[in-house]
Amino acid sequence: MNGSIYEQIKQRILCLYYEPGQRLSQKELAAELGVSQTPIREALLRLQYEKFVSILPRTGIRVTKIDFKELKEVYRSRLLIEGELGRLSARNITDEQLAEMKALLVACRRIKDGCAREELVVIDKKFRSVLFKAANSLTLQELAELLYDQTLRVWHLTFDTTDFMSEVNIEAEEIEETIKSLSQRDPDIVQNLRRKVIMTWIDRLHRYFTRY
Repeated sequence: MNGSIYEQIKQRILCLYYEPGQRLSQKELAAELGVSQTPIREALLRLQYEKFVSILPRTGIRVTKIDFKELKEVYRSRLLIEGELGRLSARNITDEQLAEMKALLVACRRIKDGCAREELVVIDKKFRSVLFKAANSLTLQELAELLYDQTLRVWHLTFDTTDFMSEVNIEAEEIEETIKSLSQRDPDIVQNLRRKVIMTWIDRLHRYFTRY
């Protein structure tokens, strides 16, 4: 599979460039990305497995819609997995990884432009990547990254309903609290923090879908 093509299509889905429910054409995607239909087909099959697109006979290819009940189940899974990753990361975190997080915290606090949505998302993904890798459990890391991606579209949806700088502040506080808890090397503290973060998102999810 062509990883670059897969990532391009996936990122367009995650940032809502391809909207939930939108129909996709394999032929048009190939022309747009300048490749044959073979790598497009392979990427779409992978994205179908990850539940970002659906491929049905006679219906064609569509970006999956965002389902409230399914998202709640995904967040519940994140609650368990990221809690355990927190415990493991507290035991295995290195000074270099803590330094990476501190650099990301500085970058987050420098965001002043309300149009810097993608910059904030990139910082968040890099932060979680460092955290997940620190746990030193490849299986849990891969599961956590997949589940995180499955909830990322909701964050993009909520950008238009919240003050952007409040999102920046929330991100900075999460990174800062994580650095402090990891520095104590206490598995219970980090686990509780990660679970608290996910529970906050479950509350936000409920409020958003109740409103809309």
